[in-house]
Amino acid sequence: MIYYVDAAAGREGNGSRSMPFKRINEAAKAARPGDEVIVAPGIYREYVNPRFAGTEDARIVYRSAEPLGAHITGAEIVKDWER
Repeated sequence: MIYYVDAAAGREGNGSRSMPFKRINEAAKAARPGDEVIVAPGIYREYVNPRFAGTEDARIVYRSAEPLGAHITGAEIVKDWER
């Protein structure tokens, strides 16, 4: 199965191309061995914790829809910082 993720999507996505998940972690919870997660370009500020592991013969593949377009970071946006 192929799951889609887009940071610009609504919160009620189901992982389909027309209703992608908003967060990579949502796809990581749904993905099973042999599945693929396609991530739209954007910045994803989240912790990703897959529920299932892939196997040597059936990996779970995560890839950016556009090479180097998806950026995953645990860092929060700094607001009101002053020197």
